[in-house]
Amino acid sequence: MANRLHKAIVAALLLAGTLPALAQWAWRDDAGRLVFSDQPPPAGIKPSQIVRQPAGAPIQPSAPVYLGDQPAAPLAKPDLKVETKKAPAASSSGPKTLAERDMEFRKRQLERAEAEKKANDDAARKQSLAQDCERSRGYLRALEDGRRIARTDAQGNQTFLDDAARADEIARVRARLSSDCN
Repeated sequence: MANRLHKAIVAALLLAGTLPALAQWAWRDDAGRLVFSDQPPPAGIKPSQIVRQPAGAPIQPSAPVYLGDQPAAPLAKPDLKVETKKAPAASSSGPKTLAERDMEFRKRQLERAEAEKKANDDAARKQSLAQDCERSRGYLRALEDGRRIARTDAQGNQTFLDDAARADEIARVRARLSSDCN
């Protein structure tokens, strides 16, 4: 019995703690800033500027409106269904919502990751090209020094370059070096 009473008290306290959060008003002022309050918005706020209101609360100004010395006629309660909705998309004059800022942050992260990947790929390609150029320069030095260069043909037989083949190979390697290796 005491256990049930204890659970009921805890549940009542938790529920009581959430009630003030339910009675919150949110609207955009004339400067586009989002304003939160437990009071209804001032008289100058249009119903279209109200972002959130407590359930069942009519949209009405918090202070009476006076025209000259006479009080204004009481405001008729509009027969509008007010739905709780997300804040409208931020215009160029208003601040951005949390969702918009989060989306922009994720977009920047993705762009940064793509840029890093592209930079890494470019660096790897440049390093590979530099290694190929260095090998080609070494091969050209060996060809120009007159060392014997052997090749293996399709049948696996080893053949040596003669003077004409050496000259052709030197021209081919120089052309490659001049085009690919600045």
